[in-house]
Amino acid sequence: MRWIVLALLLANLGSFAWFRMSDRPAATIIAPPAAESRGGARIRLLSEVPADQLPKAKPPAKTEPAPAGQLCTMLGPFEEEYQGEDIVQRLKALQVKGALRDIEMAGQMRYWVYLEPMASRREAFRKLRALQGAGVDSYVIPKGSLANGISFGIFTERERADGLAEELHAKGIDAHTREEPQTYTERWIVLPPGQVDRLAGDFWSQLQSEYPDLDRRQNLCSELGGD
Repeated sequence: MRWIVLALLLANLGSFAWFRMSDRPAATIIAPPAAESRGGARIRLLSEVPADQLPKAKPPAKTEPAPAGQLCTMLGPFEEEYQGEDIVQRLKALQVKGALRDIEMAGQMRYWVYLEPMASRREAFRKLRALQGAGVDSYVIPKGSLANGISFGIFTERERADGLAEELHAKGIDAHTREEPQTYTERWIVLPPGQVDRLAGDFWSQLQSEYPDLDRRQNLCSELGGD
């Protein structure tokens, strides 16, 4: 009898627990909302945007040309090419750019006494024969801006050139005088603007001890050619 009462009591407790659980609302599964931006609009992947709606890419900034009037540094001159190349390599080891170049240097001014060019080479030689027949020392200019002209001489002193021109004028010869700068070529190392500032004083001291006659000067980069 006791076991029957105990079984009924357990059954009642089980029924009571079942009914309590059934009174709770069923859990609702909530789907995650679509990804949104802070402003509330849906985020679009780059692959979803039409090509004509993509923002235009900015072109790369152009490199401005070097301002006119910049100065390059020149080291030299070098009698032997290997001397300049040795220093160029030493500069390169210091991450300093330099190039050995043949630079045309201006020398002493000269004064040329001449006749204006003739219409042809034949006419120039005809005039030359006439002048030489009159005892005037002269020759035909073979090339250059005065090609087919007649030269009476080139002088280092203006007074001598002017004196000869006056003598020729007295003989009825229409001679002219022209300044001609004498030029010659030297080997120099050319450093672009800003490169020389990267060299320490020790470098210059060592260089001066090895090349006592080495000169350092500046000139317009545009007059030195190269890049």
